[in-house]
This record gives sequence, structure tokens and C-alpha cells, in this order.
Amino acid sequence: MKILKNLLIALAVIVVVGGIVLYFLPNHYTVTNSIEINKPADVVYAQIYDYNKWANWDPWMEADPAAKITIEGTPGTPGHKMSWDGKKSGEGSLTVISAGTNQFVYSRLDFIKPFQSTMKDMMKLESVDGKTKVTWTNTGGLPFWKGRLMGLFIEKMLGPDQRKGLDKLKSYTEALPAAAPPVASVDTSGAKMM
Repeated sequence: MKILKNLLIALAVIVVVGGIVLYFLPNHYTVTNSIEINKPADVVYAQIYDYNKWANWDPWMEADPAAKITIEGTPGTPGHKMSWDGKKSGEGSLTVISAGTNQFVYSRLDFIKPFQSTMKDMMKLESVDGKTKVTWTNTGGLPFWKGRLMGLFIEKMLGPDQRKGLDKLKSYTEALPAAAPPVASVDTSGAKMM
């Protein structure tokens, strides 16, 4: 009987100490990665603000090609939305909150299945000597207790996919053909007819 009592006391101490440790873990996370792309910001922005083009580089779409994808709204404007439902990727949506031409796209990322969660998805562009630095950031809250525990692994869960997506965005965008130079217009208003 004394052994059972000691086991219950030890278990209670472990639960209390574990709860205290979890309580003091961060309640918020930020995962961010950057890459430099050898194309001007307008070319890179065109691949980011329009969810119709994400199939060319998005790592999660590649991981679940059978997922049902639905895109609605006007690209680059608040409300432009991509929803998915797949066996591997679960169910969720990404909705543009605001966008600054050739500068940023801020979106809300909502997961429905296999778990419910909301985070901010931000893609920021900076022009650097004819190139474009793209910074991809995901940030969100970590509710007590499961969220705090998940926070210990969030960088390992999101970081590699962010980096893979940025690498694919770089490869895809840099392979795009250069825009044709504009055709010079000729003013014939003063020309004489012969």
C-alpha cells in the first residue's frame, strides 16, 4: 500500500511540475526564412500574390498533389483565397488580408483538419541590387498545454517546408524568360506622303 501511495505522490509531482514547465514555455511562435532571387521584385511578386501560381512552387501542394484545391477572389486583393482538402495536407485555407504591390502579401492561414489552428502567413519582398530578397514568416499563438508542447517542435515542422518552398520559388522564377523589351513607337504624324 505504501508503494502505491508513493507512486501516486510521484505521479502528482510530475504532473504539477510538467504543468508549471509547460505554463512558462513561449505562448507565441515565429518561423522565418529568406532567400535572394535573381529577378526584379515585380516578377517575384507575380508568383506570390496570385494563388493560381502557387502550384509552381508551393511545397505543401507538391506533398499532396491529389488534394482538392479551390481558388476564389481577385489575386492580390483582400479576400483572395485558396482552400484545400487532402489526405496528407488536411483541410484549410489561406486568405489574403493585405498586399502591397511588389512589397508584401499578408495572409491568414486557417487549418481545420487534422487540427484547428490559425496563424499569420507573411511574404515580404525587398529589392537588392536588381535582385529580390524574399522573407517568408509564419507566426501564431500557442495555447496551453498542447500548443506550448507543439511549440518545442514548430521550427522543425515549418522551417524545412518554408526553405523548400523558397528554393522552389527561386528556381521557378529565375527560369522564367525575360520580358520582351517594349517596341519603340514611331511618330509618323509629321511624315510627308509621296
